[in-house]
Order: sequence, then structure tokens, then C-alpha cells
Amino acid sequence: MHLSIKTPRLSNLLLFAQKTDKADLTKFDLRKYLSDKNFSLSFYGKSEGKIWRQIEKIIGKEGVKETKKSIVPLDLVFASHWRRASEHLLLWKQYFQNNQSLFQQAILELKKLSGIKNFTISKIPIYLISDPTSNDKEINAWFSWAPKESFIVVEIPLGLKVPNNFFPLAVLAHEFFHLMLRENKNLFLEITKIAEENYKLLTKLAECMPNRIFLEELLVSSFIPEGYLGKKYFDTKVISCTSKPKDLLRWRKFVAFKLYQTVEKYINDNRQIDEDYLKDLMKIIKQNAK
Repeated sequence: MHLSIKTPRLSNLLLFAQKTDKADLTKFDLRKYLSDKNFSLSFYGKSEGKIWRQIEKIIGKEGVKETKKSIVPLDLVFASHWRRASEHLLLWKQYFQNNQSLFQQAILELKKLSGIKNFTISKIPIYLISDPTSNDKEINAWFSWAPKESFIVVEIPLGLKVPNNFFPLAVLAHEFFHLMLRENKNLFLEITKIAEENYKLLTKLAECMPNRIFLEELLVSSFIPEGYLGKKYFDTKVISCTSKPKDLLRWRKFVAFKLYQTVEKYINDNRQIDEDYLKDLMKIIKQNAK
């Protein structure tokens, strides 16, 4: 049950072009493709050959030829950055691999909560991507889900050192939890149902985010990394929150604090997330929504 961690050069080249505006170096209008979500997602694959096949489905053979040509001058600029970034990503890869045992313990708890048995983390590629412009003090992670293939991307600021704590592991577990919830179709449908029943309220709170995604973010965060499971396995802090939250991050911390004892009971009783838990979550949201 090892972690399948990859540091793809081509995927890193994409983010480099997006973040640094180096697409201006090319005669081909690469920028119009870089802003397309499907095109950007196609840059993540287990091999460069697969990546180009995915891109071809979106922009065709001629588009691929032009894109490859446009990358040549861009690649020359990227090369110096990649020498430093690849070494940096290798250190992060070692960090995640060295802590696999601890990570897997948390994953077992998340599987119980999700009500699934057959979920192999080694089948989910984890792509480490160097962010050359971010000054963030933490990593940024996100997931892509599809019936045939899912993956997780971890964006790491180039200047961010490998920490002495386990918080990045909790962030990674958060993304895996999202994917696990999708494996339990009945549970996922229940989450969707509750989001639809509370459409107006959640849409107002979520702002530009889809209301179901907003609800799911709060659900996952009530366990990890902000909640009880984050503290139990990765020594993260559960922050005491009393004032009404104003944005997604504060909502995540707020529900994690409010549901701490409930989550602890679910873990100790080996219970999976059910309708009662989702109702408790919605009750907290309704009582504290402005």
C-alpha cells in the first residue's frame, strides 16, 4: 500500500509557464490552452507519451505539433529552474515516502469512515509540482476524479523546506478522503442530496464554489487536517473557534472544532459517516451562517 509519487518534468513545465508568463516566449498562442482546465488536467499522466495522447484528444494532432514546437524555446528557460526544482521535489518525495507507515494508519480510519473496503492508495498517482512564484508557508493540494483514473497534485513552493512536522501528510490525507467518499456511491448521493436541499444557504456561503463542493470540504475538514483525525495521527492543532466564520478556511476550522467530540466518538465506535453526521454538520452551518 505504498504511495505512488511522481515528479513529472512535463507537468512541472506547464505550471512554470502558467505561473511565470513564459508562454510569451512562444510564437504559438500557448496561453489560450494554458487557461483551459481540460488542457491543464491533461498535462498529468504516468508518462509523457500518455500526456501527449491526452492533449491530442483536446486540440488534435496539429495542435499537438504546434504545442511541441512552442515548448522548445520555453524549455530552454525552464531547464535552469528544473535543475533546482527537481532536487527540491526529490526531498519532498522522500519526506512522504519516509512517513508512509503513519500515513497508512490514518488511511485505514478514513476507509472505515467512508464505508469502503477496496481502495488501494498505490493506484492513485501523486504528482509533485514545483511552484516557482508562491511564497506560501504550506503546500497546496488538489484532486482530480474520474471513473477510470484519478490523481492528486501537490503544489510545493520552491522555497518551502521539508518540515519537521506531519501537517503535509494530513493535507494529502484530506485529498485522499475526497476520493474515498466517491467510492461509496450511496454516501456520495446523500451528500449531494443534502447540498441540493440546502441549495440557497450553501450557495450564499460558498460564493463562487459549487455548493456541494463547499459542503464536502467542510465534511472532510471536520475530520482532517483541521479536525480530530489530524490531531490523532499528525499532531495538528484543532483551533478553538467561537466567532462565526466568514470564509471557507474559517468554516473548515469552525466545524472541525464544533464536531471534535462527535468525530472522536465515530472513530472510537468504528462508525462510518451517516445521515446523522451530515445532519449534525448542517445544523452547525445553519446556526452560524450570517
